[in-house]
Amino acid sequence: MESAARLEEVRERIAHACTVAGRKADEVTLVAVSKTHGAEAIEPLLEAGQLVFGENRVQEAQGKWPALRERWPAVQLHLVGTLQSNKAADAVAMFDCIHSLDRPSL
Repeated sequence: MESAARLEEVRERIAHACTVAGRKADEVTLVAVSKTHGAEAIEPLLEAGQLVFGENRVQEAQGKWPALRERWPAVQLHLVGTLQSNKAADAVAMFDCIHSLDRPSL
């Protein structure tokens, strides 16, 4: 099954779960984690309207997302992996949201 079709299946499952829970599906944000996947694997999802992505490594995101963001400027990037102190400044510059702050010094 191609990635855009899998994405649609996930969206349908989220919508169903929201209906069961008495929530609106647009209240849920799907964060598609794209770690270890290259730009060529991410592009079909972007074309299908997925604009929120998670990465677990700052360096990996720096290698693929600047070019993708030029084409899809509305993309939101979330850091979902552990953040090292020496990568904090780069992470703040790259990501819209950082989920993994685990100590006050960061």
